[in-house]
Amino acid sequence: MAQLKMYWFPGTPINDEPLPEGYSISNYSCEADKMAWVECCKNGLVDDDANEESFMDIIVRGRPVDPFKDVFFIDYGGEHIGTVTAYRDPETNYGDMHMVGIRTDFRGKKLSKYLSVITCKKLEAEGVEFILLTTDEWRKGAVKGYLNAGFLPVEYDEGMEERWAAVLKDYGIPSVQMVNEDGTPYKIVYAAE
Repeated sequence: MAQLKMYWFPGTPINDEPLPEGYSISNYSCEADKMAWVECCKNGLVDDDANEESFMDIIVRGRPVDPFKDVFFIDYGGEHIGTVTAYRDPETNYGDMHMVGIRTDFRGKKLSKYLSVITCKKLEAEGVEFILLTTDEWRKGAVKGYLNAGFLPVEYDEGMEERWAAVLKDYGIPSVQMVNEDGTPYKIVYAAE
């Protein structure tokens, strides 16, 4: 089954509230950050046996990613506890919000919203046409967070409208604008009854 796809368009308001006390943002800076990234993504994004090579395969190979400027971490107590990769594809001029992960012991604190803000601000400044992400329905907190950050559902595969109607019902969201894969408006999708 195809993942859900969402787009964020430059000019969408960004709720840029400060990080909670004790948290900070950093960039990838050394080889040790590869395993920190793995630990942040072990909540269903990577296998438990993932390693430094997994970082290279998922983040770097085949993507126009410079880890030193495109991989971000949320830090707490001197440790990386969350991550996002935010990069611009020069061929399409689309931004990509890739591999948003919060370490298991820090989940449920609504920290991924700060990763969304970092991504949107960075890629908007780079002049992207829109930012895309893909995710799964079972990542309910993530999907709701993306909707709250202004990401819109994309109609791009059979059954997407119905799947989004079910998601909206689960979250008590009455309706949301859905867009086509080219970014043009598709229609308002209403929560399933």
